[in-house]
Amino acid sequence: MQITSSWPLFCYTFGAMLFLSLIMGLQSAHFYTKDVVLRKFSIIELEIPSTPLELVNLIKGLYKLPDMQSKKTVNALKGQLYVDFLFMPVAYGTICLLCMQVSHKMSLSFGTNIFMIFAYLQLIAWLCDIIENIYLLRKINPRVVESTKAVHKAYLLMECIKWGIALVSTICSVTAIFYFWLNGSYSSNSLNYLLIIAIEIVLFVAASKFFLKKIAIDQ
Repeated sequence: MQITSSWPLFCYTFGAMLFLSLIMGLQSAHFYTKDVVLRKFSIIELEIPSTPLELVNLIKGLYKLPDMQSKKTVNALKGQLYVDFLFMPVAYGTICLLCMQVSHKMSLSFGTNIFMIFAYLQLIAWLCDIIENIYLLRKINPRVVESTKAVHKAYLLMECIKWGIALVSTICSVTAIFYFWLNGSYSSNSLNYLLIIAIEIVLFVAASKFFLKKIAIDQ
């Protein structure tokens, strides 16, 4: 299956992706752990720990916080992982639609096939993301134990596959679109969708700054 005119649907999925990113960003404002000292942490630290012990120390640090803060942090972290299940289809769907749009613009069958492969590879990235979230949700508890080295290596390999597919597909697609733009090979109708995307980004940035500032004041 190939969607040859994906810009309208892309605008919807891109907007949904930004909205869910906003929610997840607000949840991450509550991410604190006690690893020797009290410090903030990012979801990336949880997703890509260098060693099994690093992941364990981070999670155990959640439960060393004062009771109220510990509960708030754990709820925010688990909440973000659950929201991520909604984020996944729109995020990988957005990348898939972008790849399909570029595939449709390619004049050579080789380029068409490459970007269609990129589009469908998002299913693998999505599956890896689902497994990752289930793994992390099972890890978040006061009695967390280290994974074996083999399991940890397999987990990191899965992370590389997930991020590799998503990043390579996005970078190649955006680069190709810039090429078409500079080459003048684009439809004037697509400018309307570009304006919609720009408005969505501006609204996302403005809302993020407003709500994060409000959270910082409340804290």
